[in-house]
Amino acid sequence: MHLSKACLLSLASVLIVCANQAECQQTVPTYQHRDQETGQMLTCSRCPPGKHMVKHCTGQDDTLCAPCLENHYTQFWNYVKKCLYCNTFCSENQYTKQECNSTHNRVCECRDGYFLEFEFCAKHKECDPGFGVKIAGTPHMDTQCEICPDGFYSSISSTTEQCKRHTDCSALDLKLDVPGTSLYDNLCGPCQPGSSKEGLSKCEEIFFYFVSQQNLKQRQIFSIGKTLLNLPRANILERWNKGQHQQQVMDYLIEWKRKQKKSITVEMLVRALKKSKMNKIAKKVTKKFVQRRYTISSI
Repeated sequence: MHLSKACLLSLASVLIVCANQAECQQTVPTYQHRDQETGQMLTCSRCPPGKHMVKHCTGQDDTLCAPCLENHYTQFWNYVKKCLYCNTFCSENQYTKQECNSTHNRVCECRDGYFLEFEFCAKHKECDPGFGVKIAGTPHMDTQCEICPDGFYSSISSTTEQCKRHTDCSALDLKLDVPGTSLYDNLCGPCQPGSSKEGLSKCEEIFFYFVSQQNLKQRQIFSIGKTLLNLPRANILERWNKGQHQQQVMDYLIEWKRKQKKSITVEMLVRALKKSKMNKIAKKVTKKFVQRRYTISSI
């Protein structure tokens, strides 16, 4: 093995610099090349990142390197004849995290709310009501959900919200009227201000949830939708969400509330339930809410 004079000088200069900097451990990487004229095996310096090899070293001259052209790069020490083309292009739901330069290919990353799955950016999973976010999604990992433990709840589908602790009614000098579940907060009496994203107060949210959890049959859900919204059966069928019966009832109740042009009472809904021939549920609602004089105000 033979080191070219230029290569020796290059290595010596690097070693001198390293001798003055204790943290410097790296020397210029080299490669082996046989000189075609002399047949001698030479040790040549590699070209640094951002450059490519134009001419191998000789016994007199070190490797000749040149900068990469625009949209081309070399990321490592090398002796390639051509720089690599920046062939990464950002696709749908991605943004350019790092633009192509002489030392790196273009770097793309999924935008907020998405993660990389099989080379495509998929939307982060939402944690259903009753579940909270255990680990928030990243550009490289989907959301991880966990069921809300005892004493905690989540009433919405979300990619960011964790389970919330049930309100401590006694700490607020209030009475616990309806115990919370994994889906809803404790209901403290009397009702307190506050609204959900649907425009419902906490009392309204708990009340509607109570009705939706009554294990209604399909015909009963059709009936309550028809009665509350005054829609023909054909329109109710168009809105039917198979497998989401509880949410269907919630949607009907929320829409019914929004259509009112005046304040409405729970008694009005009890009458609607009776009109829908759901007397048992009307009786449960009366016992739990009407006797306590809860009022649902219009939005």
